Amino acid sequence: MGINHRARQAVKRILLGPSDFPQQCVVGLTNPQSEITVWLHGLGTPRDVTSNHLMACGAPFIIGIGFEGKENTLPMGKSGLSLRLRERGGDQQLLGEIGLQYNSTLVVGTQQLCLFQIRNYRNYCLSKPRLWARYLQYARMQQGTHHSDVPITTREVHAMIVFYFCPRPVVLVSVEDGDRKNMFPMNLMGPIGNDYFAFALNSSRAVAPLVESAGKVALSSVPVEHASIVRQLGCNHKKASIEWNELKFATTHSPTIGVQVPEFALRVREMQVEAARRIGSHTLFVAKTISDNHLADGLQFFVVHGIYQAWRQKLARPDITAVPITGNASG
Repeated sequence: MGINHRARQAVKRILLGPSDFPQQCVVGLTNPQSEITVWLHGLGTPRDVTSNHLMACGAPFIIGIGFEGKENTLPMGKSGLSLRLRERGGDQQLLGEIGLQYNSTLVVGTQQLCLFQIRNYRNYCLSKPRLWARYLQYARMQQGTHHSDVPITTREVHAMIVFYFCPRPVVLVSVEDGDRKNMFPMNLMGPIGNDYFAFALNSSRAVAPLVESAGKVALSSVPVEHASIVRQLGCNHKKASIEWNELKFATTHSPTIGVQVPEFALRVREMQVEAARRIGSHTLFVAKTISDNHLADGLQFFVVHGIYQAWRQKLARPDITAVPITGNASG
Protein backbone atom coordinates (compact mmCIF):
# COMPACT_ATOMS: atom_id res chain seq x y z
CA MET A 1 0.00 0.00 0.00
CA GLY A 2 1.55 3.32 -1.10
CA ILE A 3 2.11 6.36 1.06
CA ASN A 4 -0.36 8.44 -1.00
CA HIS A 5 -3.09 5.81 -0.59
CA ARG A 6 -2.54 5.62 3.17
CA ALA A 7 -2.67 9.39 3.39
CA ARG A 8 -5.96 9.52 1.49
CA GLN A 9 -7.44 6.87 3.76
CA ALA A 10 -6.29 8.78 6.85
CA VAL A 11 -7.91 12.00 5.60
CA LYS A 12 -11.09 10.07 4.79
CA ARG A 13 -11.23 8.64 8.33
CA ILE A 14 -10.77 12.12 9.79
CA LEU A 15 -13.58 13.59 7.68
CA LEU A 16 -16.06 10.70 7.63
CA GLY A 17 -15.28 8.73 10.74
CA PRO A 18 -13.86 5.25 11.25
CA SER A 19 -16.06 3.39 8.75
CA ASP A 20 -17.68 3.83 5.38
CA PHE A 21 -21.41 3.18 5.05
CA PRO A 22 -23.76 2.85 2.09
CA GLN A 23 -26.77 5.11 1.91
CA GLN A 24 -29.07 2.32 3.07
CA CYS A 25 -28.31 -0.73 5.18
CA VAL A 26 -30.14 -3.97 5.84
CA VAL A 27 -31.20 -4.66 9.42
CA GLY A 28 -33.12 -7.51 10.99
CA LEU A 29 -35.72 -6.43 13.56
CA THR A 30 -38.93 -7.72 15.06
CA ASN A 31 -42.02 -5.94 13.75
CA PRO A 32 -43.05 -3.35 14.83
CA GLN A 33 -39.54 -1.93 15.20
CA SER A 34 -38.65 -0.73 18.69
CA GLU A 35 -35.63 1.54 18.05
CA ILE A 36 -37.09 4.89 16.93
CA THR A 37 -40.23 6.87 17.69
CA VAL A 38 -41.65 9.52 15.33
CA TRP A 39 -43.59 12.42 16.85
CA LEU A 40 -45.75 15.02 15.11
CA HIS A 41 -45.31 18.47 16.69
CA GLY A 42 -47.36 21.60 16.07
CA LEU A 43 -50.92 20.43 16.80
CA GLY A 44 -50.97 20.89 20.55
CA THR A 45 -49.73 17.88 22.49
CA PRO A 46 -47.14 15.98 20.38
CA ARG A 47 -48.60 12.87 18.71
CA ASP A 48 -46.80 9.56 18.36
CA VAL A 49 -47.18 8.78 14.63
CA THR A 50 -44.54 6.03 14.50
CA SER A 51 -47.12 3.50 13.33
CA ASN A 52 -49.23 5.65 10.99
CA HIS A 53 -47.01 7.56 8.60
CA LEU A 54 -45.19 6.83 5.33
CA MET A 55 -43.32 8.32 2.41
CA ALA A 56 -46.16 9.00 -0.02
CA CYS A 57 -44.06 10.29 -2.93
CA GLY A 58 -40.41 10.51 -3.87
CA ALA A 59 -40.41 13.64 -6.06
CA PRO A 60 -41.46 15.88 -4.56
CA PHE A 61 -40.74 14.22 -1.21
CA ILE A 62 -44.17 13.97 0.45
CA ILE A 63 -44.96 12.40 3.80
CA GLY A 64 -48.42 11.03 4.59
CA ILE A 65 -49.88 10.83 8.11
CA GLY A 66 -53.14 9.08 8.99
CA PHE A 67 -55.84 10.80 11.05
CA GLU A 68 -59.29 9.70 12.17
CA GLY A 69 -61.86 10.75 9.56
CA LYS A 70 -63.99 12.95 11.86
CA GLU A 71 -61.12 14.44 13.81
CA ASN A 72 -61.46 18.20 14.40
CA THR A 73 -57.80 19.07 14.89
CA LEU A 74 -56.55 18.71 11.33
CA PRO A 75 -53.46 20.50 10.01
CA MET A 76 -54.99 22.63 7.23
CA GLY A 77 -53.46 26.10 7.39
CA LYS A 78 -51.22 25.20 10.32
CA SER A 79 -47.60 26.35 10.29
CA GLY A 80 -44.65 25.14 12.30
CA LEU A 81 -45.50 21.44 11.92
CA SER A 82 -42.64 18.97 12.16
CA LEU A 83 -41.74 15.33 12.64
CA ARG A 84 -39.17 14.57 15.32
CA LEU A 85 -37.35 11.24 15.36
CA ARG A 86 -36.12 10.08 18.74
CA GLU A 87 -34.33 7.12 20.21
CA ARG A 88 -37.03 4.98 21.84
CA GLY A 89 -34.89 3.83 24.75
CA GLY A 90 -31.97 5.31 26.63
CA ASP A 91 -32.10 9.10 26.86
CA GLN A 92 -34.68 9.31 24.04
CA GLN A 93 -32.13 11.37 22.14
CA LEU A 94 -33.45 13.59 19.36
CA LEU A 95 -31.80 12.32 16.17
CA GLY A 96 -33.49 14.42 13.50
CA GLU A 97 -36.36 16.72 12.54
CA ILE A 98 -38.31 17.25 9.32
CA GLY A 99 -40.33 20.45 8.90
CA LEU A 100 -43.71 19.92 7.22
CA GLN A 101 -45.91 22.08 4.99
CA TYR A 102 -49.52 20.91 4.54
CA ASN A 103 -50.32 19.89 0.96
CA SER A 104 -53.67 18.07 0.73
CA THR A 105 -55.89 15.38 2.25
CA LEU A 106 -57.11 12.08 0.83
CA VAL A 107 -60.26 10.81 2.60
CA VAL A 108 -60.94 7.07 2.42
CA GLY A 109 -63.50 5.32 4.59
CA THR A 110 -63.00 6.30 8.22
CA GLN A 111 -59.53 7.72 7.65
CA GLN A 112 -57.95 10.90 6.42
CA LEU A 113 -54.47 10.69 4.94
CA CYS A 114 -52.92 14.15 5.24
CA LEU A 115 -50.04 14.88 2.88
CA PHE A 116 -47.12 17.18 3.65
CA GLN A 117 -44.22 18.56 1.66
CA ILE A 118 -40.83 19.23 3.23
CA ARG A 119 -39.94 22.69 4.58
CA ASN A 120 -36.57 21.91 6.16
CA TYR A 121 -34.66 19.27 8.10
CA ARG A 122 -32.23 18.86 10.98
CA ASN A 123 -29.80 15.96 11.35
CA TYR A 124 -28.24 15.39 14.77
CA CYS A 125 -26.67 11.96 14.23
CA LEU A 126 -23.23 13.27 13.25
CA SER A 127 -21.19 16.38 13.93
CA LYS A 128 -21.67 19.08 11.28
CA PRO A 129 -18.22 18.64 9.66
CA ARG A 130 -18.66 14.87 9.28
CA LEU A 131 -22.27 15.26 8.23
CA TRP A 132 -21.39 17.64 5.39
CA ALA A 133 -18.50 15.40 4.39
CA ARG A 134 -21.01 12.56 4.09
CA TYR A 135 -23.33 14.74 2.02
CA LEU A 136 -20.49 15.48 -0.40
CA GLN A 137 -19.55 11.81 -0.54
CA TYR A 138 -23.11 10.74 -1.32
CA ALA A 139 -23.49 13.48 -3.95
CA ARG A 140 -20.34 12.24 -5.66
CA MET A 141 -21.62 8.65 -5.55
CA GLN A 142 -24.85 9.75 -7.24
CA GLN A 143 -23.15 11.53 -10.14
CA GLY A 144 -24.12 9.82 -13.37
CA THR A 145 -26.71 7.59 -11.66
CA HIS A 146 -29.56 10.10 -11.17
CA HIS A 147 -32.91 8.83 -12.43
CA SER A 148 -34.71 11.51 -14.46
CA ASP A 149 -38.10 10.00 -13.64
CA VAL A 150 -37.61 10.88 -9.95
CA PRO A 151 -36.06 14.38 -9.89
CA ILE A 152 -35.37 15.39 -6.30
CA THR A 153 -33.83 18.46 -4.68
CA THR A 154 -30.79 18.39 -2.41
CA ARG A 155 -32.97 19.48 0.53
CA GLU A 156 -35.31 16.54 -0.10
CA VAL A 157 -32.38 14.12 -0.36
CA HIS A 158 -31.08 15.25 3.01
CA ALA A 159 -34.57 15.11 4.57
CA MET A 160 -34.93 11.53 3.28
CA ILE A 161 -31.75 10.63 5.17
CA VAL A 162 -33.47 11.74 8.39
CA PHE A 163 -36.67 9.91 7.40
CA TYR A 164 -34.68 6.67 7.15
CA PHE A 165 -33.32 6.97 10.68
CA CYS A 166 -36.57 5.18 11.49
CA PRO A 167 -36.22 1.56 10.31
CA ARG A 168 -38.50 0.91 7.32
CA PRO A 169 -39.73 -2.63 6.54
CA VAL A 170 -39.39 -4.08 3.06
CA VAL A 171 -42.16 -6.42 1.86
CA LEU A 172 -42.87 -8.44 -1.25
CA VAL A 173 -46.04 -7.39 -3.07
CA SER A 174 -47.98 -10.03 -5.01
CA VAL A 175 -50.56 -8.94 -7.58
CA GLU A 176 -52.54 -10.71 -10.29
CA ASP A 177 -55.00 -9.38 -12.86
CA GLY A 178 -56.15 -11.95 -15.39
CA ASP A 179 -53.09 -13.19 -17.27
CA ARG A 180 -50.85 -10.49 -15.81
CA LYS A 181 -49.06 -11.15 -12.54
CA ASN A 182 -46.07 -9.86 -10.62
CA MET A 183 -44.14 -9.98 -7.35
CA PHE A 184 -41.86 -7.10 -6.37
CA PRO A 185 -40.30 -5.47 -3.28
CA MET A 186 -41.67 -2.28 -1.73
CA ASN A 187 -40.96 -0.07 1.30
CA LEU A 188 -42.79 3.21 0.62
CA MET A 189 -45.73 2.20 2.79
CA GLY A 190 -47.34 2.20 6.20
CA PRO A 191 -50.58 1.70 8.16
CA ILE A 192 -52.74 4.80 8.61
CA GLY A 193 -55.23 3.47 11.19
CA ASN A 194 -58.37 1.31 11.46
CA ASP A 195 -56.99 -1.44 9.17
CA TYR A 196 -56.26 1.06 6.38
CA PHE A 197 -52.88 0.96 4.73
CA ALA A 198 -51.18 3.28 2.23
CA PHE A 199 -48.33 2.63 -0.19
CA ALA A 200 -46.68 4.41 -3.11
CA LEU A 201 -45.33 3.09 -6.42
CA ASN A 202 -43.35 4.91 -9.08
CA SER A 203 -45.90 5.89 -11.73
CA SER A 204 -43.43 5.36 -14.57
CA ARG A 205 -42.98 1.68 -13.69
CA ALA A 206 -45.20 -1.11 -14.99
CA VAL A 207 -46.39 -2.34 -11.60
CA ALA A 208 -48.34 0.83 -10.69
CA PRO A 209 -51.05 0.44 -13.39
CA LEU A 210 -51.12 -3.32 -12.74
CA VAL A 211 -51.93 -2.78 -9.06
CA GLU A 212 -54.55 -0.16 -9.91
CA SER A 213 -56.20 -2.50 -12.43
CA ALA A 214 -56.12 -5.57 -10.16
CA GLY A 215 -57.49 -3.73 -7.13
CA LYS A 216 -56.14 -6.35 -4.70
CA VAL A 217 -52.64 -7.10 -3.39
CA ALA A 218 -50.92 -9.36 -0.88
CA LEU A 219 -48.02 -8.00 1.18
CA SER A 220 -45.56 -10.58 2.50
CA SER A 221 -43.21 -9.72 5.37
CA VAL A 222 -39.70 -11.00 4.62
CA PRO A 223 -37.18 -12.71 6.96
CA VAL A 224 -33.93 -10.75 6.96
CA GLU A 225 -31.99 -13.80 5.76
CA HIS A 226 -33.91 -13.58 2.46
CA ALA A 227 -33.05 -9.91 1.88
CA SER A 228 -30.68 -10.63 -1.02
CA ILE A 229 -33.34 -12.68 -2.84
CA VAL A 230 -35.87 -9.91 -2.38
CA ARG A 231 -33.52 -7.21 -3.67
CA GLN A 232 -33.00 -9.21 -6.84
CA LEU A 233 -36.71 -8.84 -7.58
CA GLY A 234 -36.37 -5.04 -7.79
CA CYS A 235 -36.17 -5.36 -11.58
CA ASN A 236 -39.76 -6.63 -11.60
CA HIS A 237 -40.99 -3.06 -11.04
CA LYS A 238 -40.38 -2.48 -14.75
CA LYS A 239 -42.06 -5.69 -15.95
CA ALA A 240 -45.69 -5.72 -17.04
CA SER A 241 -45.94 -9.38 -16.03
CA ILE A 242 -43.87 -12.36 -14.89
CA GLU A 243 -44.42 -16.10 -14.65
CA TRP A 244 -44.65 -17.54 -11.15
CA ASN A 245 -42.33 -20.38 -12.12
CA GLU A 246 -39.59 -17.81 -12.83
CA LEU A 247 -39.25 -17.17 -9.10
CA LYS A 248 -36.27 -18.85 -7.43
CA PHE A 249 -38.16 -19.87 -4.29
CA ALA A 250 -41.25 -21.86 -3.37
CA THR A 251 -44.61 -20.11 -3.25
CA THR A 252 -48.09 -20.84 -1.96
CA HIS A 253 -51.52 -19.29 -2.41
CA SER A 254 -52.65 -16.45 -0.17
CA PRO A 255 -55.75 -17.50 1.80
CA THR A 256 -58.36 -15.02 0.50
CA ILE A 257 -57.47 -13.62 -2.92
CA GLY A 258 -55.43 -16.67 -3.95
CA VAL A 259 -52.36 -14.88 -5.32
CA GLN A 260 -48.92 -16.51 -5.06
CA VAL A 261 -46.86 -15.51 -2.00
CA PRO A 262 -43.46 -16.81 -0.81
CA GLU A 263 -43.49 -19.82 1.48
CA PHE A 264 -40.87 -18.10 3.66
CA ALA A 265 -43.21 -15.17 4.47
CA LEU A 266 -43.47 -14.29 8.17
CA ARG A 267 -46.81 -12.56 7.67
CA VAL A 268 -49.21 -12.11 4.75
CA ARG A 269 -51.67 -9.21 4.62
CA GLU A 270 -54.24 -9.15 1.82
CA MET A 271 -55.71 -5.78 0.87
CA GLN A 272 -58.44 -4.27 -1.25
CA VAL A 273 -57.39 -1.03 -2.96
CA GLU A 274 -59.98 1.69 -2.27
CA ALA A 275 -58.28 4.78 -3.72
CA ALA A 276 -55.41 5.70 -6.03
CA ARG A 277 -54.03 9.19 -6.65
CA ARG A 278 -51.17 10.33 -8.85
CA ILE A 279 -48.85 12.60 -6.83
CA GLY A 280 -45.67 13.80 -8.49
CA SER A 281 -43.45 10.86 -9.44
CA HIS A 282 -45.56 8.26 -7.61
CA THR A 283 -49.07 6.84 -7.46
CA LEU A 284 -50.40 6.73 -3.90
CA PHE A 285 -52.71 3.82 -3.04
CA VAL A 286 -54.92 3.50 0.02
CA ALA A 287 -56.18 0.00 0.78
CA LYS A 288 -58.30 -1.78 3.38
CA THR A 289 -56.88 -4.90 5.01
CA ILE A 290 -59.17 -7.87 4.36
CA SER A 291 -57.02 -10.58 5.99
CA ASP A 292 -53.92 -10.60 8.17
CA ASN A 293 -52.13 -13.91 8.70
CA HIS A 294 -49.17 -14.30 11.05
CA LEU A 295 -47.25 -17.35 9.82
CA ALA A 296 -43.92 -17.40 11.66
CA ASP A 297 -41.71 -15.49 14.09
CA GLY A 298 -38.32 -14.11 13.18
CA LEU A 299 -36.32 -10.99 12.39
CA GLN A 300 -37.84 -9.06 9.50
CA PHE A 301 -36.07 -7.26 6.62
CA PHE A 302 -35.82 -3.52 7.39
CA VAL A 303 -33.66 -0.76 5.94
CA VAL A 304 -32.05 2.23 7.66
CA HIS A 305 -29.76 4.97 6.44
CA GLY A 306 -26.00 4.55 6.77
CA ILE A 307 -25.70 7.70 8.89
CA TYR A 308 -28.06 6.18 11.45
CA GLN A 309 -25.94 3.03 11.24
CA ALA A 310 -22.91 5.12 12.18
CA TRP A 311 -24.77 6.43 15.22
CA ARG A 312 -25.80 2.89 16.20
CA GLN A 313 -22.23 1.66 15.97
CA LYS A 314 -21.04 4.53 18.14
CA LEU A 315 -23.41 3.24 20.84
CA ALA A 316 -22.26 -0.36 20.24
CA ARG A 317 -25.71 -1.42 19.04
CA PRO A 318 -26.04 -4.87 17.38
CA ASP A 319 -24.33 -5.02 14.01
CA ILE A 320 -26.21 -4.23 10.83
CA THR A 321 -25.23 -5.84 7.57
CA ALA A 322 -24.31 -2.87 5.40
CA VAL A 323 -25.69 -3.60 1.93
CA PRO A 324 -26.56 -1.02 -0.74
CA ILE A 325 -30.28 -0.93 -1.58
CA THR A 326 -31.32 0.12 -5.08
CA GLY A 327 -34.26 2.44 -5.80
CA ASN A 328 -36.20 -0.45 -7.35
CA ALA A 329 -36.49 -2.07 -3.96
CA SER A 330 -38.59 0.77 -2.60
CA GLY A 331 -40.97 1.46 -5.45
